Amino acid sequence: MGRVFDVLLYDRLAGTLEPRGRGVRFTYAPSALDDPAAPPISLSLPKRPEQYPDSVAGPFFRNLLPEDAYRRLVAAAVGTAPENNVALLGAIGGECPGAVSIWPHGERPGEPPDHDVLTHGEIEALLSRGDRRAFGSALVRGRLSLAGAQEKIALFRDPAGVWYLPLNGSVTTHILKQATVEFEHLLENEMYCMLLAEAVGLEAASVGLASDAVRVFCTQRFDRERVNRSVYRLHQEDFCQVLAVDPARKYEGDGGPGIKRCAQIISRHSTAPVVDLDRLVRWVGFNYLVGNEDAHAKNLALLYGPGKTRLAPFYDIVSTEVYAGLERRLSMKVGRSWDSRNVQASDWKQLAGHVGLPPAAVREALAGLVEGVEAVQPGFVDRVEAACGPSPVYDRIGEIVQTRIALLSSELARLRR
Repeated sequence: MGRVFDVLLYDRLAGTLEPRGRGVRFTYAPSALDDPAAPPISLSLPKRPEQYPDSVAGPFFRNLLPEDAYRRLVAAAVGTAPENNVALLGAIGGECPGAVSIWPHGERPGEPPDHDVLTHGEIEALLSRGDRRAFGSALVRGRLSLAGAQEKIALFRDPAGVWYLPLNGSVTTHILKQATVEFEHLLENEMYCMLLAEAVGLEAASVGLASDAVRVFCTQRFDRERVNRSVYRLHQEDFCQVLAVDPARKYEGDGGPGIKRCAQIISRHSTAPVVDLDRLVRWVGFNYLVGNEDAHAKNLALLYGPGKTRLAPFYDIVSTEVYAGLERRLSMKVGRSWDSRNVQASDWKQLAGHVGLPPAAVREALAGLVEGVEAVQPGFVDRVEAACGPSPVYDRIGEIVQTRIALLSSELARLRR
């Protein structure tokens, strides 16, 4: 038997995690089973005394970890193989998405939380494209695990705007990520799309630059809540975790969740399903308008609060269509269409069936979205430039948006007939 790790939820013991070959096994602790107020760590892992095998538990835990080259960088810093999920989680799982954390058996986060002050120069150095060893070391020192393929780090910012590297799993407040060299103007691209989503009332995560002096994309964590001088974890899980789908299968074309399965999650688990289904439709419509073909199930999450479960604020919205070298294929098809340029009225009607809403309700949601985007377009580039500086990508996204508004308006008129 390999090394056993404790899994905490809201800093209370939920169970134990241990390796099984290249996979994992998870078992709920008797204390969690005996406490009716203790929630499960995932909807895919309801409380039970029997051990969960990797086929069921593995996807939840693997979806907490980085992917691809980002994962290999972290594995090198840890000193283990990239496929060693338990070793990675044991080394960097102290501060994860949501309120779950993973600790060597018997260890717990220190009290009070410990932090290192970071200067603006130190933040830029952490996220520079040069020597990545400092970045990997910071993740291990902080025990910081974030999902996704793009390199990112979670930090703590106090109300005065001072940045800190939380140590040994201490709580964080923001996620910072540096744009990759493969995609030009990615920082400005995401800033444009996220600020536009916020401007039209899409309920998106709050974004900006780390500071006027640090040109790094920064997202305020919606799974952290500041109360007076303290910050608390809120639990969340992305839709791949809810459905026990491995991150390698996050795309519908690879067997992952489509819009229908995502809508079923909302219908079954949201405490305000009608509102959240409308938000899902608007999210699909917004991704269509800005040309985001990479909107997959890991970009949707449930956020848990006292007595409520809601669709989390939206995040990671980028116009992929501005990059000509990418395949023009949607992560989740709309109706029958895998190409957002070919979505027709019949596809939007089929979408209505997939989300369980009347076509008139879908039409109204999409028409309202079009009106909202048109209303904020005048002067919007000026707002983005004020937040992020000038970039040629703004005009390119704007052209896509205007083309899609015309197409969508035409198809919605057909849907009315």
